[in-house]
Amino acid sequence: MSLFSNLSKKFFRNSILLALVIAALSPFHGMAQQPAVVADQDPAVADIKPTLKNDAIDEEQMRIAKIIHKRITDYQEIKNKTNNNQPQPLSAFKETLNSGAQFEMLPIKGGTFTWKGEKESDVLEVTLSSFWMGKAEVTWEEYDPFMYDEIPRQKDGQVVDFARPQITSDLDFIARPTDPYHPMTFGMPRDGRPAIGMTQHAANKYCQWISMQTGHFYRLPTEAEWEYACRAGSQAKYSWGENPTDAEQYAWFGGDEASHYQAPGTKKPNPWGLLDMHGNVLEWTLDQYVPDRRAYFGKDKVLNPWIKATKPYPHVTKGGHWKQKVEEISAAARVPSSPEWKKIDPQNPKSLWYLTNVSTLGMRIVRPEKIPTAEEMYHFWNSGVAADGEFAVY
Repeated sequence: MSLFSNLSKKFFRNSILLALVIAALSPFHGMAQQPAVVADQDPAVADIKPTLKNDAIDEEQMRIAKIIHKRITDYQEIKNKTNNNQPQPLSAFKETLNSGAQFEMLPIKGGTFTWKGEKESDVLEVTLSSFWMGKAEVTWEEYDPFMYDEIPRQKDGQVVDFARPQITSDLDFIARPTDPYHPMTFGMPRDGRPAIGMTQHAANKYCQWISMQTGHFYRLPTEAEWEYACRAGSQAKYSWGENPTDAEQYAWFGGDEASHYQAPGTKKPNPWGLLDMHGNVLEWTLDQYVPDRRAYFGKDKVLNPWIKATKPYPHVTKGGHWKQKVEEISAAARVPSSPEWKKIDPQNPKSLWYLTNVSTLGMRIVRPEKIPTAEEMYHFWNSGVAADGEFAVY
């Protein structure tokens, strides 16, 4: 072996040793090169109580959730590539469903607000991540194609066994309502009006259904998200301020028994452009109703809070409706759901899909800026406590 060859080997060996020493002394030794975690987008630090558990999962519904999650993430990746690998900006956009119905989503930039409850001690500092919210309540034009379906279904909304082999689209495997026993408009006008009379379970499944169609993840708002968007940066009683005499410009309220709901957009929006956040129809949220949120969470500050349901009643509805007094439609007002809302339903167990005694409740949707995991999507769309009786798998 030549002298040159020996020198070369020694130089190479020493170079490796020197590189290892430098790496060991470096302040970044052992640290993965990855972007810093943004706390308000980390699901592990969100205040969800009780915590999400993946036991007692419905396998069919989880399978569908995973399919939708992949569709959404693939679609997001394609959009980012066409935008120089930049995420979609938080700006208003319109969505078109398979039926041709359209709705508009408005950006709600994340931030912090003071959340005051019914008790004087119930005060929380809430921090929320950014999201989009429906400019208006979901209308019959959007909801009807979900509610009426030619595929035969069981009471729980699943496709009957004999029809399953003929299903060619996973969209049709999403649980959907059976036909109602009577028109859910309760004798009021339908065209352009908010869809009403659906259970929270039906509202959740509608969100899943449009998520599959659009490639965007949709769900009901949490109570905190709803109130933050309604207030639009204000701590006043109403989004327009403290003066109830201004309510006529912004809200439908104070109606008698002969009155009815109205089409969105006939009153002024709140400062962030959202229509009918006060009055017209009540709106579902994801949260279980608790009388004291500060006591429930056991701390003064919460991040992206969600009080996940552990029983069928009560859930929180927000915004008030057209028959209530102006003081009952404030941003902080809450109406808990009740078994009385299905009182005249002749079925036993009661319907998973319809509120036979409530003509004043609809829904509005949100789309979080951050796409959740498939498991999280499953929990947003399947409460686990949807039914009054035996159909309690969801």
